[in-house]
Amino acid sequence: MNDDSDFSHPMLSFCEGASQTAVRFKEQLSSFEPGSDAWKEFLKTHCDSQNHVLQITSIQEIGKSGDPEWLNFLQARLHSETGPFEWTPLLCAIGELGGFRSREDYAPYLESEDEHVRVIALMIPYYLPREDAIVILIDKMNHDPSLTVRQTAARRLVDLGSDAGLPLLLEEFHQEQQQYSEKTRLAFLLTVLCHPEGLQFLQQQIAMHSSLSRQDRTLLFSAVCDLFLHEGLELPPCERPADLPLETLFQRATDWLEAQLVAIAEE
Repeated sequence: MNDDSDFSHPMLSFCEGASQTAVRFKEQLSSFEPGSDAWKEFLKTHCDSQNHVLQITSIQEIGKSGDPEWLNFLQARLHSETGPFEWTPLLCAIGELGGFRSREDYAPYLESEDEHVRVIALMIPYYLPREDAIVILIDKMNHDPSLTVRQTAARRLVDLGSDAGLPLLLEEFHQEQQQYSEKTRLAFLLTVLCHPEGLQFLQQQIAMHSSLSRQDRTLLFSAVCDLFLHEGLELPPCERPADLPLETLFQRATDWLEAQLVAIAEE
């Protein structure tokens, strides 16, 4: 186990606690027949829970149900006075159930006067045909009046395997006084695009990880784990995130990053 004095952050404890809450919730849900009235009522009730983890997990389970009859319920919640933390899971659940079949279904969100709504609505293209999604995201990246929306669209393009947002990602990456959380996230996205600046940044940060604050080390750890998952690399076995062998993980990441940089140099 990693020593808490070397590697610790409340984010890990929160994630672990949230995971345990979600597991208990799913165990309770499994006691009902899927699709039954009791099953539906259980999910509806927990959508109103004061516990945000239970709310979000309920909405996610509805999205996984494959039952489009839930769409009216989800859309009603979306148009009610829901908290901002509900918007993303609600849009994702609606998307999973086929609720964004035409432009009329999603244009009100992508073209909202509220910048925050437009940012969250950039999840919607994930549920559209890839070509349509890329066209929408490029349009938002090039023409939205909000820099935040444009930058978010550039990030979403990476998720769809497009490098169309690379110039904007690099511009943001080079900004001065960048928060470490944003810098590592941008480095991850640049690494996904095999850009040497992203690869080199992660490599350098791993090399100096012992001098980072506990919070920054955890953010770097998170970026490296995301990289492993995205690239299909094997994570060292462990029961809890806090138990991942940090040195082993970082050494494997360093080897992979070096190999990518060598390959780029040889092109």
